[in-house]
Amino acid sequence: MSGYDRGRVSHAVGTALAGPGGVGLVVKVFCGLPGVVLTPARRSLFRSQPERIQIGDWRYEVTHDGRLRVAHVVNGIVLAEEVLAAGAVGLHIARALEQVVSSYGPTVMPNINAALEALEAAGPGF
Repeated sequence: MSGYDRGRVSHAVGTALAGPGGVGLVVKVFCGLPGVVLTPARRSLFRSQPERIQIGDWRYEVTHDGRLRVAHVVNGIVLAEEVLAAGAVGLHIARALEQVVSSYGPTVMPNINAALEALEAAGPGF
């Protein structure tokens, strides 16, 4: 995985969590990457589902209280689901992005770098 820096991803995500966009910005910024799937929110009278973003084998959604729920999804089947602590979000997303890099190769790196630059710019010093 030439050029992929898990530490930079983890740090940029951690910094952006403390910024004005919070966890919603963190997951939304990666939607433009190849292989990342965005499922829009569904609202109806009796049921609603939040917006979901799948990166590799991991599906992310922002809970009503602003935390990040993550599910390990393989072939459409949810194997595990949990709500992440704020300190674990950066490393988790970094590992999910590694799957994207291993699938698409170094051609996806400019997209990841652009997303990271957006997160670094939107940090708490924004």
